[in-house]
Amino acid sequence: MTKHRFSSMCLIISLTGFVSACSGQSGTTDDDSNAGKTGSELDQQSIADIQALADDAVAAGIPGVSVAIVRGQQKLAFARGVADQGTGELVSTAHRFRMASMAKSLVAAVVLQLVDEGKLQLSDTLGQRLPGIFPEHEQVPLELLLRQESGLFDFTADDRYSTTLFAGDLEHAWTPSELLTMAAEHPPTFAPGERFEYSNTNYAALAVIVEHVTGQSLDDVVRARIFEPLGMTSSSMVTTPDMSTPFAHGYMLGLEQPLDATRFNGSAVFGCGNIVSTPVDMAQFYGAVAAGKVVSKRLLSTMLSKDPNVAETDYAMGLFRWEKGNKFFGCDDFIGHPGGIPGYDSLGYSSVDGKRQFAIAVNSFTFDDKAGDPTAQAAFAALVDAIACK
Repeated sequence: MTKHRFSSMCLIISLTGFVSACSGQSGTTDDDSNAGKTGSELDQQSIADIQALADDAVAAGIPGVSVAIVRGQQKLAFARGVADQGTGELVSTAHRFRMASMAKSLVAAVVLQLVDEGKLQLSDTLGQRLPGIFPEHEQVPLELLLRQESGLFDFTADDRYSTTLFAGDLEHAWTPSELLTMAAEHPPTFAPGERFEYSNTNYAALAVIVEHVTGQSLDDVVRARIFEPLGMTSSSMVTTPDMSTPFAHGYMLGLEQPLDATRFNGSAVFGCGNIVSTPVDMAQFYGAVAAGKVVSKRLLSTMLSKDPNVAETDYAMGLFRWEKGNKFFGCDDFIGHPGGIPGYDSLGYSSVDGKRQFAIAVNSFTFDDKAGDPTAQAAFAALVDAIACK
């Protein structure tokens, strides 16, 4: 694989927003004045160090990397590597990626908006909102779905689901009803509210409820309530194998040859993983959440708070909540979400105080949920640590 290394001279300084440059491989915006300084801004050497770590990730075998960083008024976006190994097309900050479970943050935000408008209540039960679908879970309230404490079986663990994927049928179309029915055929994994256990079924169910309450498709709802108000022009909630151009091809690594998994069907992860976006858009989204621009101030503390009645949980509502000194991002309190899906690995976070945001996406994934082999994963982890806390 050809290594693409670019000088920090490719940086563009601007106050207007994220700007791309250098054949689509690098772009920054950066306020050189003292106005709006938060103390967390990156100097030019730190930027160069971060970009070098992205080069290292590509050299270690990750095809392409796209990064967005916001520090107060300073904004930086750059990309390294290739979007398509077949054609050699370079990845740019405009290329879309499947951002997987970051979709949960968007669904949670919409649910809380509907709660704020009185169209839903956190105490509403599955029996009230999806009658007859989950006969053994009728009394589970929506709050426990948001907190991943419902006990609903994860449909992705059903043999019928996994067999379809492992047979190579990545484009298989699933209906939300099929996904929920698969989950409902399994007994509860624990008593509701007993503990945290990550289940994609929680957010597929919430997404169906959103569609029922609004009478609109999930994509239309999220677009009208979040994407358009925030100017997230590269984002969508897809339910097909298609993505708008430009997009990065996604590759499964660990086989004799990389497997192109680009056309994984978004319907297979409806509501829980079907977002297509860019790191620039997702860094902006998590910053807007922290600033109270997505969920009302009245409900924001609820969204960002972990359940005090459940031990050993780092999940709030559609967000992981990591306190300062945590095992991942020790420099600050962070909220956000990782995302992994065939062909793609990503994550997006904001500090709770809103002073720093970051998002990263790569177009590779392994069967054991890594960005690449141990060397590539170590390079990816070093890059993530730097963009969060350098």
